[in-house]
Amino acid sequence: MLSNLQSALFPLLADALKYIPIPKIHSDSKSMEFWLDNIVLCSYDIMPEHIHFHLESDSDVYMRDIETKSHTYLVIELDKLLTEIKDIEFYFHKKTKPSLEDSGRVTFRLKGKGAKLVLTYMVHQDLEDSSPNLREGYAHFDISAMSIEFDKSTLKHPRLVPMLTGMFKSKIRREIEKSVEKNLTGFIQKLGDMISKNIKEMNRPFLSGIEQAKKAIKASQVAQVYEKRRELLE
Repeated sequence: MLSNLQSALFPLLADALKYIPIPKIHSDSKSMEFWLDNIVLCSYDIMPEHIHFHLESDSDVYMRDIETKSHTYLVIELDKLLTEIKDIEFYFHKKTKPSLEDSGRVTFRLKGKGAKLVLTYMVHQDLEDSSPNLREGYAHFDISAMSIEFDKSTLKHPRLVPMLTGMFKSKIRREIEKSVEKNLTGFIQKLGDMISKNIKEMNRPFLSGIEQAKKAIKASQVAQVYEKRRELLE
């Protein structure tokens, strides 16, 4: 089932991750303020071998009631995402002395192993359900390494700004990661619904096969009873 899901959902995932608009990122602290705007996350060369499906489980133990509840999760991992955030507007303000303020355009490129996106869903199935449903999906986005390339023609301080922002690169990277995770919320819900639908479609042939087997067994039992009655009458 997981292999079939991977094959069925690869085109959807590849298409969805080619273009992800990100809301304005703004961070303000005592030492620094910056914002990034007009951001579009573009992933390319998403390969089937870089998409992995697996199941995980854990348990909660409640000592008062001596009760254990188990949870199963469907985890979708997309690794080695080659991504760039190209020619976006930025503002940077270093508040500590010597103070510095500038704005312009910048491009972020992912290096090394690229980025990794993990989508996790809780798998839920009631007794009356013929197949499981996916609930409570969330995303985790991780950037392994990132380069910052400024359009120096847009800067008032073309030497100082690249040097100073390099000191805050890890904070900028974390803000981008959080924004991607937050902005994928709607997509995750739609994808979860589509996966649940695909699981139901996969289960139908199996379930119909069981029903046919039951009918065959029942028909065979009826035939045996009929044969015994015929023998007795003879």
